Amino acid sequence: MKQIIFLFLIAVFLIACGAPAEMSVSGVQAWVDQPIGGTVLPVGSFTLKAHARHASGSGVNKIEFLVNGVSVGAVETDPTAPLVYAETTWNASTPGIYQVSARAYAGAESSESSVVLVCVSQEAAQAGFATNGSCSVDLQAPPPNGDATTVTSEPQNPNEPPTGTPTITLTSSPPSVIISPTPTFTVVPPTLTFTPVPPTPIPPTVTSAPADTQGPDIKNLFHSAPGYYGGCAGTFTMQALGVTDPSGISSVIFGYRYEGGSTSGYYTASGSFIGNGSYELTIDNNSGNQAYNTLQGANGFIRWYVQAQDAAGNITTIGDQVGEILYCPG
Repeated sequence: MKQIIFLFLIAVFLIACGAPAEMSVSGVQAWVDQPIGGTVLPVGSFTLKAHARHASGSGVNKIEFLVNGVSVGAVETDPTAPLVYAETTWNASTPGIYQVSARAYAGAESSESSVVLVCVSQEAAQAGFATNGSCSVDLQAPPPNGDATTVTSEPQNPNEPPTGTPTITLTSSPPSVIISPTPTFTVVPPTLTFTPVPPTPIPPTVTSAPADTQGPDIKNLFHSAPGYYGGCAGTFTMQALGVTDPSGISSVIFGYRYEGGSTSGYYTASGSFIGNGSYELTIDNNSGNQAYNTLQGANGFIRWYVQAQDAAGNITTIGDQVGEILYCPG
């Protein structure tokens, strides 16, 4: 099992360091939208998604999905469209590490995308990323919220036994002699005196936990394949994985802007919690003409960052993440 995990991590590293699907000499280009490299999937059915295009602007008539080099489904597409999309269902019935890719066809021309490495695990309840970096699901409990204060007190001493010597007084009087066969005695009971000693109080011992002065930990950042704007509906997804802090997470904010011939200011939005300490934000590049107002029909880039804040007010920011955005004429 350790060898499988090691090979999985090496393969993910090599693919993550590589460039997105390169255009072949034939002019056909394909890439996998779902799943993202490094995803851990539960056993069962999962939807594979991909896009493709041709350098001439049209001509792609089919997208085929491959798992470990074996076809698991093909979808016919509109060859007149400048950008085509397809999806199919893959039955991930056996745990293990798999290579997922997509091949696009334009008549006699074809091109295969870069390989996306994923892990199928029986421990996973839903698709996500393993926070421990292995081909399994980190089931660790969420971090405690707030500072902890421990109060320890010692029991008080019981009352000490009374001190002093009791005084006993016995008084008797001699019998009165009378002409009687029975004498008479008078007995006075003793008087007892006690002086109690109060207990000595012992103050409790209070131990306080040190204040939290460190920002949240962010293990990894991911983003989706190149986004589009213009005539094609296009979204772009940003993810922050393994966001944890002993004081608890109060907010995770994503900021993004478009860069090309000119540069826009940063837009910001709160990320959504998707489980296992992970957050994501999906934006619509055509919303409010945000991308077009900056890029004016040219290709460009999305520059983004993530900012996490814990319940103690400490902040961690990771920036300079760049994704590609392409113009799709409508």
